[in-house]
Amino acid sequence: MDLLLEVELRRGRLRRSLSEALRAAIQEGQLPATTVLPSSRRLAAALGVSRGVVTDAYDQLVSEGYLDVKPRSAPVVAEVVAAPPPAPEPPAPRWHFDFHATTPDIALFPRRGWIRAVERALRRAPDAALDYGDRRGRIELRSALSAYLARVRGVRVDPGRIVVTQGFTQALDLLCRVLVDRGATTVAMETPSHPELWATVRQSGLRLVGSQVDSDGMRTDELSGLGADAVVVAPAHQFPTGAVMSPARRLALLEWAATHRSLIIEDDYDAEFRYDRTPVGAVQGLDPGRVAHVGTASKTLAPGVRLGWISLPADLVEEVRIRKVLADSGSPTVDQLALADLLSTGDYERHVVRARHEYRRRRDRLVRALSRRLPKLEFRGAAAGMQLLLSLPDEVDDVAIADAAASGRIGVRPLSPLHLIPSQERGLLLGYGRLSEGRIDQAVGALSAVIMEASAAHRPRRSPT
Repeated sequence: MDLLLEVELRRGRLRRSLSEALRAAIQEGQLPATTVLPSSRRLAAALGVSRGVVTDAYDQLVSEGYLDVKPRSAPVVAEVVAAPPPAPEPPAPRWHFDFHATTPDIALFPRRGWIRAVERALRRAPDAALDYGDRRGRIELRSALSAYLARVRGVRVDPGRIVVTQGFTQALDLLCRVLVDRGATTVAMETPSHPELWATVRQSGLRLVGSQVDSDGMRTDELSGLGADAVVVAPAHQFPTGAVMSPARRLALLEWAATHRSLIIEDDYDAEFRYDRTPVGAVQGLDPGRVAHVGTASKTLAPGVRLGWISLPADLVEEVRIRKVLADSGSPTVDQLALADLLSTGDYERHVVRARHEYRRRRDRLVRALSRRLPKLEFRGAAAGMQLLLSLPDEVDDVAIADAAASGRIGVRPLSPLHLIPSQERGLLLGYGRLSEGRIDQAVGALSAVIMEASAAHRPRRSPT
């Protein structure tokens, strides 16, 4: 038979090229089952290669199950299950104005600084650094983080008690699984909060309960009645309300943990971005033995970096390390070394300062635009982070407003689905990480038109006189 194959035969890899071409033709259905292939002699002559090249390629495919060969017979294509056609990738939403609040401006990522840090890290790293190593993470990064967190966040931890993770979600998952191993059943979390984190807690087998948030942060007086073995809390800047936990609540949180022998999982959510006063320190600094402090580079650098860290109480280190081994055998080494370089040279902090100035300008522009366009609506959480919360009247459907905005290519997140327990509170979360300063006025104008239209629809009609 004649055999049409797209095969590029390169010197030094003839056998591999031929076997790859034949394998692909079988997998894609070009060579269906029961097809008789040319003898090794005929195919070698047609391709201008030695017979041994073809024989070896055939033998390779026989060993993999793609060909059947009987004595003194030409190879026959075996039955191979066709792969399903690739599912079309859903198109990513193309927002005209994007108020989503969970990511920073990734265009600010310090590409040049990162490239230099990777180059320096690779030049300095011994070969052993690229092997399987300490699953807690590279000592270079853990040492740099220990110094940085002590200076900037008031965290008290030595490098031996830090475990490097792939972001906050993995850190929470590891801690939840350790809690389950220890016999825990229930975790408390702030409400409102991020639904994706709810799923992380629940998939570990733990029950999730909610503790409400007000202007002073989590209502710590509710914790004793929840029966929680641990609590996930963001004292420095709560998502999505932006509340900062008051000093009295911080002490009450620690007292609850000590009394109930429970763990505090501190989410140090975008704590570096505070504009109107010095950032408050981490709760972990008050009691390192009861707080697992979690930070990441997702907001300061970019979510795609996938690096986070847990500063652990001493008695949790080994159990979390083992869980990390079971999860992925360790975070990417080169990225860890690059981040360690940025931290040790001061480039990381310089980038954070530049980003903070940029976000402050956007925050100020957003506040002015909201005050002008929607003067009757209150907002909060503007003192820090990359978003603020715009309050809506209780009778207004914030989900419907978000849907109406989406139809006009305005991306915005409603508040009500972020509540763990029923609440009448309504609002919109307005992020400015994805909005340039020059587009904020126009974006607020477009969103305000949607809000006013929805408000008019719910306004009671006057009775005729």
